[in-house]
Amino acid sequence: MAFNRVRMSKGATSRLQMLKGKTGLTPNILLRIAVCYSLNEPRIPNPEMYDEEGQELNRYTLTGEWDSFYMGLLRERLIADDLDTENDLFPQFRAHLNRGVFSIFSRIKDLSDFQSLLPTENAVNLPAETK
Repeated sequence: MAFNRVRMSKGATSRLQMLKGKTGLTPNILLRIAVCYSLNEPRIPNPEMYDEEGQELNRYTLTGEWDSFYMGLLRERLIADDLDTENDLFPQFRAHLNRGVFSIFSRIKDLSDFQSLLPTENAVNLPAETK
């Protein structure tokens, strides 16, 4: 299923704006992180949980030059979840987008909190700053 535009839920739109204010990151960067974070969660998101009363986004503005990468990640997840890679693509993209925003919102208070989203086994130990 081809799609060009996706509408977020009202709640996710509100939280996205708050995240933008807390971090200074653009909505597109925040949404890319949110989608990836949601794709890493084991539960299958329920598209029915999210209304379509929020901000409307252009898919290609959101994913940028990495659109095929994001769609590939989503298709891999659909296969792993035993979902249809064509018919479930749009509803699952929308669900991961919304769930991701809700998930990172509760974990991010400022820009420095993004490291906490990394799985601990993959986190890089950075050297402490020298004075």
